[in-house]
Amino acid sequence: MKRILVSLAVLALVATAGLAEQWLDTDVEGLIENAPDKEDYPDDAAVFLKMQEMAEVAEDGSVVTTRNKLIKVLTLRGRERYSNQSFLYNTELSALSLVKGVTVRKTGRLVEVEGDAVNDVTPAFLKDASMYANVLEKVISFPVAGPGSTMELQLRENHEPAVDGSYSGIEHMGAMDPVFAASFTIRYPEGAQAPSSVGYTGDLGPTTIMEVAEPGEISYSVYNVPALVAEEHMPPATELYPTVIYSSCTSWDQPAAFFAGEFFPHVETGGEIASRVAGLTLGLSSSEHKARALFLDVATEVRNVHMPLGLGGYTPNDAGQVLENKYADTRDKAVLLISMLRAAGIDAYPALVGGMPDARFTESVPTLKQFTRILVALPDDGSYRFLDPFLDDVSYGFVRWGRGNTALVVRDDGSGELVQVPGFRAAENHTRQDMLVTIDGDGNAEVRTSCELKGYFDRKARRDLKDATPSEKQKLFDTAANLVSTGATNTGYSHSDVTDLTEPVRVVQDVRAKELAVPQGDMMIVHLPPFPHSFASMGIYPALAERRYAFEFPCEFRSDLEIDVSLPDGYEVAWLPEDVMLITPVAVFQLTCESHKDSHTVVWKRSIVINERSISRENYGVFKENYDTLVSPKNRLILLRKV
Repeated sequence: MKRILVSLAVLALVATAGLAEQWLDTDVEGLIENAPDKEDYPDDAAVFLKMQEMAEVAEDGSVVTTRNKLIKVLTLRGRERYSNQSFLYNTELSALSLVKGVTVRKTGRLVEVEGDAVNDVTPAFLKDASMYANVLEKVISFPVAGPGSTMELQLRENHEPAVDGSYSGIEHMGAMDPVFAASFTIRYPEGAQAPSSVGYTGDLGPTTIMEVAEPGEISYSVYNVPALVAEEHMPPATELYPTVIYSSCTSWDQPAAFFAGEFFPHVETGGEIASRVAGLTLGLSSSEHKARALFLDVATEVRNVHMPLGLGGYTPNDAGQVLENKYADTRDKAVLLISMLRAAGIDAYPALVGGMPDARFTESVPTLKQFTRILVALPDDGSYRFLDPFLDDVSYGFVRWGRGNTALVVRDDGSGELVQVPGFRAAENHTRQDMLVTIDGDGNAEVRTSCELKGYFDRKARRDLKDATPSEKQKLFDTAANLVSTGATNTGYSHSDVTDLTEPVRVVQDVRAKELAVPQGDMMIVHLPPFPHSFASMGIYPALAERRYAFEFPCEFRSDLEIDVSLPDGYEVAWLPEDVMLITPVAVFQLTCESHKDSHTVVWKRSIVINERSISRENYGVFKENYDTLVSPKNRLILLRKV
């Protein structure tokens, strides 16, 4: 039962009198008075007594968005989580102001957020990127927000009218801690057409989102939203929170035309762009070779600035300026690459996509806010192939983000086309690992490991190796040797040129492993070693017995490991692991182990094919059981006996 905090009743009246003008139909005093204590929510750091947001649209298309939060802090962890709150905004498109910020102490004292506790700072990800100085982070520090206190936050953001007069948004109604009640309301001009909108319940737990539509207003509400409990390899929070998406656009033609008007005036094919293209494509005859050369130049010579599409607006800088500055966000990398491709006579268009693979897309609500980055689309036999100039650390042609998503390809005339970016095939993300293990009569072994990597694994290896110093590489391979067996030593390594994005990554290492196998009387126990390089494995395992949310890999993939064991003289095989074959629509697990008497070797092979990167809660149990069967320790054990 919730405790009633009588001491806060009078305080609540003081805290809200004349100050809570943004709250609608909300008894703030009653919420504070009846707020729970730590004993009521022992597993949570705080509770949101109320979240209330509203977007009010004016006749001229300007929008005022108000956001109100009432948060009861239960633990020190809650204070750390919420006492400093930050919000990103674009100073050229909106003005963000603090209307009210107060802490209601457990003792009954009211403490307001002071002026020097509200600061506009440059976000860390925009350091040394002055071209994007219009994006700021407003940081609000609540005073003395310890356990038992309640924080009241009211923000107001005034948005300038869009060029085309449209308005849209995506609002999430959930948090790391429980939310008693949350609402989002859209108010639009009298007589205007109602915006299209959709509300999703999310996947935090049992909850229902309720829609109420009246002339000039649409409202969504949810109650008793569970906390977002951190769980390894879970979906992104934005896929789990109850969410509302809305837009005044009636078709995708309108956002496509708007984006075309913002983007294409900044495409340039002359001047420095033309000169650079001519130098890069000199002697290249085919369009594909030219496209590759230009892509590699933009990807590797222009520094990435990781700012989501829309935060800085949709207008890129001129392509020539981007080339001069040598750094770019997703808009600017796209406008530069498209400019260079066109200067070389290659058709190319911007393709807006969501960031995560298989991201939610709602075709019935046309808004650019469903997209977070821009790929470059090249017409290809009636369809498109896509390039991502942000990928400066993986083989050319690989596309990581936006796979399996719907993309909006925009043309110069303002037309747009919704197309599907192909999802991953497991073979695109392939790790092929081989180990040659030669064991002597004392159980010592010489081990050669080698791997060839594609896609996701190629990128992991380049990230580890590309910028590593010689001493850092030495440490990496020394550590890998110790993973083969305790006390093993690295005796040499080599790898392909990881700065060359036209070739796959290959890595070879030699290891001397003392006492890899254990002689015991007439027997010898061989524990097959793991492949020692983390970049050659997914590194994600179904560890939890049960899950709240889906289990997600970064991508579909295939992993093949073969270990060839040369047996010591005077020994033969006494026992080998049994073959395993487990097939489901989600994954295929296979293990084989064969003895070859003519070559005095054992060949052990394991294959994992993940055909669906997201494993639902319903399928997780079978998936984990199959996975555990495959990786059981007995499946890496070989017994030998003297002959």
